[in-house]
Amino acid sequence: MAASPEVGDPAVSGLMLSGLCELAVGALAGWPYAFAIANPERARSRGLRSPARLRQWHLDLVMLGGLTVLAATAVPRPPRAVARALGMGAWSNAMLFGPLVVWPKAGHHPAYRAAVAASFTVTSTGFVGLAVEGRRRYRAARPTRRTWRKRTS
Repeated sequence: MAASPEVGDPAVSGLMLSGLCELAVGALAGWPYAFAIANPERARSRGLRSPARLRQWHLDLVMLGGLTVLAATAVPRPPRAVARALGMGAWSNAMLFGPLVVWPKAGHHPAYRAAVAASFTVTSTGFVGLAVEGRRRYRAARPTRRTWRKRTS
């Protein structure tokens, strides 16, 4: 039975929720990977052509989901454009391993390569934007030299 939220519990941000869901999907993706390892012939007959790509998909979902949760914790309520870029990039980066599970040669297709390049661009924009926002907040909260001198006098 789920616990009811306590009065005053902070709301979970959209970026945090996205990371938690990605982490959950990554955990669930371990099941088809375990199936593919335990029953390679049956997995192949069901369309799972590349267990290695299935493992990459599973691990990428877990890692990027975890990093998104960490990012949302480290920099709560980032600018909307940064949160959207990070959320969309984390999901698309991980999900792009999915087609390779059933169609390993998709990685050579120009459309697939373009999607990967776009995904990496969006993900990088999100993480760099988060670092820039973190630095901005750090500098805004840090006492200035003049303030520091007044405090020590």
